[in-house]
Amino acid sequence: MRRHFDQLEEFPRGLLPFGDASCRFNPTYGQGMSVAALEAYQLRGLLERHAGEPDPLAGLATDFFTESAVLVDTPWFLAASPDLADPRTTGQRPENFEQTLAFSEGLFQLAAADPAVHKLLFEVLQLLKPRSALNDPDLVERVKAVRPGVGT
Repeated sequence: MRRHFDQLEEFPRGLLPFGDASCRFNPTYGQGMSVAALEAYQLRGLLERHAGEPDPLAGLATDFFTESAVLVDTPWFLAASPDLADPRTTGQRPENFEQTLAFSEGLFQLAAADPAVHKLLFEVLQLLKPRSALNDPDLVERVKAVRPGVGT
């Protein structure tokens, strides 16, 4: 379950939900604590940036929710995609879901043969790099070569 606090017009001052309060992951993937730790680190940076302002809490929630939405995108995609691949899972699949699954399969095939791709893929899976790192045009072309007809 993912809550999009970043889409709210207003939020109560002094309240800042994160971790499972904003996004709960399937525990199979072990991402909940990692995401909560990344959000805590992100909050630290925001508090440092806001500390010199006359009202440090003004705008803090908005900034936090905006940055957290970006931070959560990668682990959410990595967790939701395999779950949605199971036909027993309820929920709306993204418009290009089959294409995304085919790309992932091709990426894993390529990673099995190429140590550099393997390293990059696992950096994304371990939340060290964002999912956008997999959108490199050269990598996409290499995946397409492994799985013809695959797009991104």
